[in-house]
Order: sequence, then C-alpha cells, then structure tokens
Amino acid sequence: MSGVEIDGFKVLRCNSPAIPNAIAAILIHLRDKPATIPHAYFGWTEGNPLVCVFEYIFFCEGETAPVTREILRELERSPERRPRIHVG
Repeated sequence: MSGVEIDGFKVLRCNSPAIPNAIAAILIHLRDKPATIPHAYFGWTEGNPLVCVFEYIFFCEGETAPVTREILRELERSPERRPRIHVG
C-alpha cells in the first residue's frame, strides 16, 4: 500500500489479486492505527447480493461493495468496531 496525492486529494493505492479482500484489509488497518472507524463509499449496481458473493467465490468476480462488507462482517463480529460501507 502506498499513499499518493492526485489533484490535491490524498489517495491510498495497493495491488492485490482480490480487490474486496484488499479493501477490507486496508479498512481494518486504518481502523486500528488512528483508533477511528473508517468509512468506504461505493457505487452500487442492481442485483442480488448473494449472487455477487457466489460469483466472487466461484469466478473471482462480482460486486465489490457487498463482498467487502461480508468480509468485514466475518473479520469483525462487533458492529461498533466494523468499518462502515456506504453504497449509492
């Protein structure tokens, strides 16, 4: 993971074969370092979230937001400590 500045915005970048796992790992890391709950904002496409999870498991593709949320839900059982996922 590295930090860069693009047009005045601070951006975190990372390389990973599985994007939802990388996002979840970064959010957990951010939560633990400054002791605050990070928020992630995603675009949402229409479709069943369960189908997205199955596509992710079997084909390594699918909607990033629900898969990231499910990974975070498994990693952190306490909703109060879990990073927030916003979709719209």
